[in-house]
Amino acid sequence: MTRQQRLRDAFNGTAGGAADIIYSRLVHSLPWIQPFFSKGWGDLNVVDFNEDARAFQHWPPPHFDQLKIHWERKEAGKSKRSGHGFELLEGTFRTPCTGRIYDALPEESRTARVQLLLPAKSGAAHACVLHLAATGDQSFRGRIQLGAPLLSQGIATMVLESPFYGRRAPVLQQGSRLERVSDLLVLGRSTIEESLCLLHWAQAQGFARLGMSGFSMGGVHACMVASLYPFPIACTPLLAPRSAGAAYCKGALSVATGWRSLTSPLDERGKDVGDTVWRAAQHNLITSASLRVLQKPHIFRTLQQNSRDFSHAFTDSNSQPQHSPFGNIPPSAVPASDTSNCGTNDTEREMSRKARGQTQWGFNSGAVQRWLGGIWSSNRQTMPAHDTELARQRLEQVLETFTDITRFPVPQCPQAAVLVGAYEDQYVPSSSILELAEHWQGCELRWVHGGHVSAFVMQHPMFRRAILDSIARLPGTE
Repeated sequence: MTRQQRLRDAFNGTAGGAADIIYSRLVHSLPWIQPFFSKGWGDLNVVDFNEDARAFQHWPPPHFDQLKIHWERKEAGKSKRSGHGFELLEGTFRTPCTGRIYDALPEESRTARVQLLLPAKSGAAHACVLHLAATGDQSFRGRIQLGAPLLSQGIATMVLESPFYGRRAPVLQQGSRLERVSDLLVLGRSTIEESLCLLHWAQAQGFARLGMSGFSMGGVHACMVASLYPFPIACTPLLAPRSAGAAYCKGALSVATGWRSLTSPLDERGKDVGDTVWRAAQHNLITSASLRVLQKPHIFRTLQQNSRDFSHAFTDSNSQPQHSPFGNIPPSAVPASDTSNCGTNDTEREMSRKARGQTQWGFNSGAVQRWLGGIWSSNRQTMPAHDTELARQRLEQVLETFTDITRFPVPQCPQAAVLVGAYEDQYVPSSSILELAEHWQGCELRWVHGGHVSAFVMQHPMFRRAILDSIARLPGTE
């Protein structure tokens, strides 16, 4: 085995989890980098589930037919890898969002940008997949590269630039660091509406099959879009949690969250955060997401207490919850490279390795995880523990209420959904992916080796395979 192969195998194993923690420490914890939500909660009432449900009750919404995309050719030629001819178009259009969502978007975000990668031969593409952006993905390039090899299978790739990202970012925003929690809600809500509008446009252009995909946060939004689209659609969320709460409050991304700015119990309009969450959760009582929030009334009482009383809100005041994601990988999960299904097909050898705490590549996972645990602990912000925990509880309840995929309907064809998780992912707990799979009965859940970062870099072939399989499972596809 060559050195390059050994390095690749290492990052596909426990070292992939180490890379997540080291990456989060290097990129997210530097003192001169602005944390997420540095300006606090913002206006959490900007999202109204009842109003949003009415907006998409009739298909298509009348204003979707008013969409005008101004296209220009960016590039054309032949792929060096496959030799297939391609054409890359870039379009701009005014966001279809209206009312309070339009008003909440910064001026820079009100003009949307999209790229479309097509086979050079007219009419050669029978399907189109819309790829949405992960946290921090401010360009088209990565998603275009992921979808480009699918041209040979007749699948076009469409890529939407997220609001608050790239050219749509507010002038004073530092990179992709959203300044307010409400910015995340507005980003998601506007991404959903713009994506639905683009799907309506793609259907009108004659694409027989449509799909949604996205990595991490992009996968969350892709699932929400697929849930609201009124026709069968393929969906391939890649390393995507059930809600943003798992990523910002429990995963490696939690070190990038501005906890100091979230200690206030009031949003920028003076509204109590706990009251806002409670009202929003009651809008749809039948969803598992709402029940997760409403069944914990003690949390709302806690959120409304003064921080000095925080320790008395729990049965065991000396026991603080541990948020390191180590040990979350389900023992029954089988990597996609071994089999395309998740479940009970684990081999005796794999089970034996796990029982010894050893990875497939011979590392002792317990020792590595203990070392990483020290790094994880040192990443926590130096502020009083009860303040950090109180802020974390607030943010988790907000994100559980407003960003949980299970608040949305199950897609029209869950059998055409292929979910992908990573064994050593330290950004997205595997339990969160499993909860989504349980909600989407009929979908397929696959696992790949590596962490969040290493899988993003090294698992493109597995991701493409999942996209192809999800498209192939749409009704009427042979």
